[in-house]
Amino acid sequence: MRPMAINISRRNFTKWAGITAMSPSLLTACASTATHTKETLIGGSVRSKGDYEVIVSSEKATTIHRLPLPARGHGIAVSPHSRHAVMFARRPGSYAMVFDYLEGTMKKLILAPDNRHFYGHGVYSNDGRWLYSTEGERSSSRGIVGVYDVNNDYQKVGEFTDFGLGPHEVIVMADDSLVVGVGGVHTNGRRPQNLATMQPSLSYLSPHGELLEQATLSDHHKSIRHLAHDGDKTVLTGQQYRGEPDDYVPLVAIHQRGDAMQELGGEPEQWARFNHYIASIAATETHILATSPRGSCYGIWDKATRALLEINALPDASGVVVRNGDFHVSSGVGQVVQISPNLQKKRFYSGIQWDNHWSAIT
Repeated sequence: MRPMAINISRRNFTKWAGITAMSPSLLTACASTATHTKETLIGGSVRSKGDYEVIVSSEKATTIHRLPLPARGHGIAVSPHSRHAVMFARRPGSYAMVFDYLEGTMKKLILAPDNRHFYGHGVYSNDGRWLYSTEGERSSSRGIVGVYDVNNDYQKVGEFTDFGLGPHEVIVMADDSLVVGVGGVHTNGRRPQNLATMQPSLSYLSPHGELLEQATLSDHHKSIRHLAHDGDKTVLTGQQYRGEPDDYVPLVAIHQRGDAMQELGGEPEQWARFNHYIASIAATETHILATSPRGSCYGIWDKATRALLEINALPDASGVVVRNGDFHVSSGVGQVVQISPNLQKKRFYSGIQWDNHWSAIT
C-alpha cells in the first residue's frame, strides 16, 4: 500500500501531534460545560490564523464540544444512525476526521495518499454503512468519489470515477443515488488551469457508481459546487462564476432528474451582491436560501416561483441548515440568524467565528 501523508505545516503538525497524544478524557475537557443542551448543529470555526476546530453546538449555537483540527476544515457529514460525524479538510485537503459528536472525541483520522486530495465534502449512505467522499488526483483533478466501509473502521473499499474534473459536494438522495456537483475545473493547488475549457455538470450516480444522468447549465463558466436537496426529488445547486469579472449571472439553480436545470430569479445588479460565489444552500417547503461569504449576504427565493424575495446583509455569511421548518444561518463574525417560515428573523451572537458550512444532527 502506498504510504500516506498529510500536508500540514511543521508548526501545526507538532501542535496536532501533541493534541492527538492526549487521552480521550483530556480531549473531552475541551467541551463546554453545557452538557444539558441537546447537540443539534456541527460546524467548523476559526480561533486564530492557522488554528481551526470543529464545534458541536445547540440549536442556538451554544458550544457543547469543540475539537481541534489539523488544518482548516470545510464540510461535515453526519451519520444517520450513529453518533459519528466527519469533518473534511478544505480543498485541496489531506484529511478527513471522524469524531463522536456526543462524546466530543476523535475516533479516526483518514489521510489522503500523496497523489490525492479531498475536496472538502462527503456524505453517509442512508443506512449509515458507507461514507462517500469527493476526492481528486493532484496531477489532473480527475474526479473521484471514495467509498469507505464504516463498519470496518472506515477502510477505503472502492472508488467511483469517470464523471468529470474537480467534484466538490456530494449528497445522497432518498432512493440511495448520489448527486455530485462537478466543478469542471483542473487546479494546481487552488489555482485554476482550464477555465477556457472547463466542463461543469450535475452528475447522478447509482449506489454502485454507474453514471445515471448528467445535467449542465448553458454557461460553462458556472462551476457547480455546493448542493442540497429538499427532502424529495429536487436538487439545489450553488455555483461559482469563473467568467468575466464584470458579468453578474444567476448562481443558484434547481433540478429534477429528466428535466433541464432551472435557474433562480434575480436581476444582474442583485446577483452582483453575491460576488460570483454561493457557499451553502438549503430549502424548506416554501423557500430556498443561499449564502455568500464573499458577498457578505444571503438571498431568499420563493421555491414555487423561483422569484428572488430578498437579499440580506450578513458579514461572512457561511452555513445554513433547516431545523423544524426554520432556516439557521451562521457567519464568520459570530452572528447567527434564525428565519421562520414567514421570514421573520431572530439574530443573536454566538461568540464563534463560524467557517464555511453547518450540518444538522437529525
